Amino acid sequence: MTFLFESGSLEKITNGNANKEWKATGISIDTRTIKKGDLFCAIKGTKYDGHDFIKKAYDKGAVAVLVNRNKNIPLNKPCLKVNNVLKALEKIADNKRKGSKAKFIAITGSVGKTGTKEMLRDSFDKVAKVYANEASFNNHIGVPLALCKMPKNIKYSVLELGMNKLGEIKKLSKIVMPEVGIITSIENAHLSGLRTLNKIAEAKCEILSQISNSGCFIFNNDTNFSDYMLAKAKKFNIKNIISYGIKKSSDVRLLKYRRVNNNYIIKANVLGQEVGWKMPVVSEHWVHNSLSVIAVGLFYNLSFKNFLLGLRTFKVPTGRGNKIKCYLNGKKFIIINDSYNSNPASLKSSLAAFSKEKTKGKKIIILGDMLELGQDSLKIHLNFTNNIISSGAKVLITKGRHMKELNKSLPTNIEKYHIEKSDNLIATVYKNISNNDLLLVKGSNSIGLGEVVRKLKNGLN
Repeated sequence: MTFLFESGSLEKITNGNANKEWKATGISIDTRTIKKGDLFCAIKGTKYDGHDFIKKAYDKGAVAVLVNRNKNIPLNKPCLKVNNVLKALEKIADNKRKGSKAKFIAITGSVGKTGTKEMLRDSFDKVAKVYANEASFNNHIGVPLALCKMPKNIKYSVLELGMNKLGEIKKLSKIVMPEVGIITSIENAHLSGLRTLNKIAEAKCEILSQISNSGCFIFNNDTNFSDYMLAKAKKFNIKNIISYGIKKSSDVRLLKYRRVNNNYIIKANVLGQEVGWKMPVVSEHWVHNSLSVIAVGLFYNLSFKNFLLGLRTFKVPTGRGNKIKCYLNGKKFIIINDSYNSNPASLKSSLAAFSKEKTKGKKIIILGDMLELGQDSLKIHLNFTNNIISSGAKVLITKGRHMKELNKSLPTNIEKYHIEKSDNLIATVYKNISNNDLLLVKGSNSIGLGEVVRKLKNGLN
């Protein structure tokens, strides 16, 4: 059995106090996913206090708990008491990072972070031992936790970094200390916190401050901020800079691509060399994001023959455009599950891909509000009228106050419903579904369309 942590070493790292000796095989902040042998970190958040779940953590197999007070700790149960649980987690992560010989790649951007991370995970997996943070563990808690979870003897570690305001990427980058930093996009997202695209660009470029001079900056050359990002990278004296995109000036330049069934066949010019690969995806944005994977392989001088095998077998992460076959009363239909997140760039891409999808049945779209778009949120939503019309959808179901207004703006030849309760929404889908229909489900995570997809998949009302 491999132990990640033991009480004595964590006492020194955190300047804490352990009441007895223990060893842990993992670490967790959530009792819903805790595993036997984990160290449970009782973090106090805005809505919940981990100290209220300590008994549950022990009951589910935690060997010890990381706490800042003795609240709810059963007598003689192992614990490590510290002044601040989150700060202690950061110290453990920092120690783990500094003790690792792995090469660290950090990814940020308005869209495309998780997909790029997963593509890199699959690609590195064909050539070496790789680790990547789970789901979207990309914030001030998730990134330290991901580092703490990282196994020993990893050669490559791929971590995505998220943010809502200035300073957050800089702080996370200090924890990760990446050799390679990637910016996938600068788009209208997090406008409620940053207000302008210029501020978003500034925030994303904070990653540059922590890339070593001998490291590499990889960026999307097709954004309106490509010159800005390039100038910033040069200011930080980063020696290796690789751009990707469709522009002729791109180091990794997309030449052509075509869709064959459920695959894209892609060719790119990589510093004068033509490189080709195949990906089992349905949306064109995956094609563009895969260019960043090529750029990483280029920097590390990896054999494309082996490295790109990961793209050939790549599986789209759940909730980011994966297809689900469903059955209801002898009828079969397909859901394109893009319910994890939504912003203007990703919605535009999803609707464009949906317009090219072929089906023997009809097309149905379920849309939820895009969040964190600031004062222009309604205007941004209304801009998608033509995109929906062009998609070929016969039925539109919306959820959220801004999507309600978008719903009203669409012509009457599209059958329209606006429903706020998930159960009623599902009932409406069942009422309208026919054999071989194709459904696109898209919305920001907190709108709750992921639960709608789950119930549709399982045939639940």
